[in-house]
Amino acid sequence: MKPGGAILLAMAFAVYLGGPASSATIKSVPGKDRRVVIQIFGPIEAGDADAFITAVKQAGAAGKAVESVQLHSTGGRLVEGARLAAAIKLGKMSTTVAQGAVCASACFLAFAAGDPKFVGDGALIGVHKASEKDGRETAASGAATLSMAGFAKELGVPSAIVDRMSSTSPKKIAWLSWQDLRSMGVSMPGGPTQSRLVAIGLPGQQIPGESTSLATLTPQAKVSRRSWTEFIDKAIALSAEQNQGSAALSRLCKPELKTCVMAVAYLLKDGRQGLATVIQSAEGNITRREVCESNVSNDVRDCIDWDTGAKYRDVKNTKGDWVQTIE
Repeated sequence: MKPGGAILLAMAFAVYLGGPASSATIKSVPGKDRRVVIQIFGPIEAGDADAFITAVKQAGAAGKAVESVQLHSTGGRLVEGARLAAAIKLGKMSTTVAQGAVCASACFLAFAAGDPKFVGDGALIGVHKASEKDGRETAASGAATLSMAGFAKELGVPSAIVDRMSSTSPKKIAWLSWQDLRSMGVSMPGGPTQSRLVAIGLPGQQIPGESTSLATLTPQAKVSRRSWTEFIDKAIALSAEQNQGSAALSRLCKPELKTCVMAVAYLLKDGRQGLATVIQSAEGNITRREVCESNVSNDVRDCIDWDTGAKYRDVKNTKGDWVQTIE
């Protein structure tokens, strides 16, 4: 596909769309019937599109077709995301975000370029506006957002999703629902009851707004991902209802720690705050998932680690910073 006007304009700006700066890992793995799957894992940086194109050429030279492009990235440079999308579109390749993986920001363009497109159980697909590397919104990042929106339309992304992309702060992420993905023609094996938006939840926890208490929870050795995803879907829906239709979703990357934190906040029925959080490494891997419930004065919160069941308490110190104590 030859880049259109929108993508050419976007390439004029060295704009970021989230994620610590370190190149993605791009490699080919065996697929079905002597084909290969090309994986793009981690933040999308300068040179990644060229590395991807090289991997495609190497597969062709070996007589192997590309079965799919597998994505797992929290974002990176818009120009590289756009170049990846152009290469995927030109090659008429399918794209996949596997079970539990994430594809947000610049990665979304690459995903949207696939034909067909697939997501696995618990995959997260998200969009937001462009920003400078330090997260600031400037005239240049604003122009890049317009360019990104135009290119997304060229890729066939529905206007409703493009509008959310163009209106969501770069410090937040608008996670796409099953209905959003279906409107893009995305296939979800197992249907929406088993392939839902996922961020974080508690083993056996009731839905937000009901009588919920960490003290009544019993961590399970094996937790159904479906219960986790159903919980977070309802958490996001409740947060949106409590915030004039826009869920309180936040995203903060700490380059010095090579981590990104994504969270959704909502109010429990008794007025206390609930917070569901995902912590990711620079490579886009989920390293921790937790849910916390604050006290009425919001200076103490009880939390539980989704994966281990470990309970702990965070307490605000005199500086207003949270200090964790493990039970």
